[in-house]
Amino acid sequence: MGVGEQMLRSIVLLTTFAAIFIAAAAAQPTIASGGILNSASNAFPGLPNSSIAQGSIFVMYGTGMGPSALVEATTFPIPTTLAGTSVSVTAGGQTLPAPMIYTSAGQVAAILPSATPAGSAMVTVSYQGATSAPQSLQVVSSSFGSYSLNQKGNGSGIITNAKYQVFLAGSAALAGDPAIFWGTGLGPVSSDVNPPTVANLNVPVKVYVGSQLAQVSYQGRSGCCSGLDQIVFTVPSGVTGCSVPVVVVTNGDTASNTTTMPIGDDASRVCSDPTGLTAAQVGLLQSKGSLKLGYVDLTRISSSNSLLAALGEGPSTTDSGSATFVEFTPSTFAGATFGFQVASVGSCLVYNFSSANTASTPTITLPLGLDAGASIDVSGPNGAKQLTEILQTKGSYSATLSSGTPPNTTLYLSPGAYTIDGSGGADVGAFTVNLTVPQPLTWTNMNALVATPINRASGVTLDWTGGAPGSYVSISGTSLMVDATGMSGVFALFTCLAPVAAGSFTVGPNVLLQLPASSTITEDGVSFSFSALSIGNAPLPVQFTAPGLDYGFATSNVSISTGVTYQ
Repeated sequence: MGVGEQMLRSIVLLTTFAAIFIAAAAAQPTIASGGILNSASNAFPGLPNSSIAQGSIFVMYGTGMGPSALVEATTFPIPTTLAGTSVSVTAGGQTLPAPMIYTSAGQVAAILPSATPAGSAMVTVSYQGATSAPQSLQVVSSSFGSYSLNQKGNGSGIITNAKYQVFLAGSAALAGDPAIFWGTGLGPVSSDVNPPTVANLNVPVKVYVGSQLAQVSYQGRSGCCSGLDQIVFTVPSGVTGCSVPVVVVTNGDTASNTTTMPIGDDASRVCSDPTGLTAAQVGLLQSKGSLKLGYVDLTRISSSNSLLAALGEGPSTTDSGSATFVEFTPSTFAGATFGFQVASVGSCLVYNFSSANTASTPTITLPLGLDAGASIDVSGPNGAKQLTEILQTKGSYSATLSSGTPPNTTLYLSPGAYTIDGSGGADVGAFTVNLTVPQPLTWTNMNALVATPINRASGVTLDWTGGAPGSYVSISGTSLMVDATGMSGVFALFTCLAPVAAGSFTVGPNVLLQLPASSTITEDGVSFSFSALSIGNAPLPVQFTAPGLDYGFATSNVSISTGVTYQ
């Protein structure tokens, strides 16, 4: 088996097959509602990048669609019937058979025929003579999705060097390196069933590494595999970190999902982040094969939106605390998203969510939780509080410390000094860490951003003053789109990090184009949106030690959040 075929197995199969072993039944096959997704991005229906591109690999979740054990296509030409399963796509008055990648009872992957007309289409799955009810999808000429190590379309991307080795925290890329971005959805080709032709596809492509544009030298099919695309680019200078986001924008208005790559700054090829792990700590993870980490956070968020304003209420403030104690391996660290992996300075990460239950979330390996005791104690100017262990989630603790609208509510996290104590548990011993909660920033252009809808294709700039010297500014936003019932929908969250001294940061269209347009909800004559934009001050993490931990980090953040509209 050549390198190309190995990449087909490791990228297309292993990162898209969710290990759903549902016994095949004689009943009619069923495609789950909302269960047709780009095999790389897993972008939920309703998101701007959820349409399926001509010639791309898509995956269907459901029941009774194939045999109980996975069967994959291994030879060319790629068959349109595999182990009794076939997929048909109807659009523009014609019905086309889809080339099959693999089949199983709960999950089927196929190539959307390049000849499928753009627009609305219907898909059916047949197995052993029985055919499913049709499910709809939207067909476009290009919509790139990037594969990720955690199989969910976020976290570390499958981005390799010229030898097809994935860049990892201990073997990071350097500026000037050639890199290969693996995904699907660049666009149609002349044949979906025969070995693909290696040639640039005629589609406008921009690759953002952090906030910088990278030079692209190739954009087209992998030479090994139908439906599998490669984008070869040069790692730009001026951007480093363990979680540098990489986003592809096609046709000027369709952004891929966000995945990340590690970029180092010296010949050791070990990445580091000022607000995350140092190069030495990442090196320890690689040498030991595991790393036991603790993370404690105190956060204040003061929020205002159109609903509160319509009700005559001022901003509502919530103080909260959380703590996480886990053991990472190199693979689970590469697949991590929240907590220990934050956006590299000067860049943004994006996460997507859906209220629908489509049985389409892949099974992934999570880090091992560590028992740090029954609770974590917090004490400060306004007394003592406790973070309690989240039910059935070993090593995770949280608490709402106070919430309400002053002066009717006494808040807890006043700026000042706090002490966090852990009494210790079976895996993590006792510890104490001192932490300062900072004063809030002054968000100087907040009112202007509230007054006018934010154009996602143009980006948005936030300006501020104040903040602790040498600290960082955390910027985040959410956009919610709901259906006509108001009961189901999709939303996206982005988080960015910038130096406080910069005084300004622009969230680019490569970020905002991944968000759905905001929905406006009207109840009892009051119109409001739950979409938001926020800014906060985040001092450098404070490190602490505890028996059983390799490293511990404590952070604080004081944020201002306001309702906005993304269009």
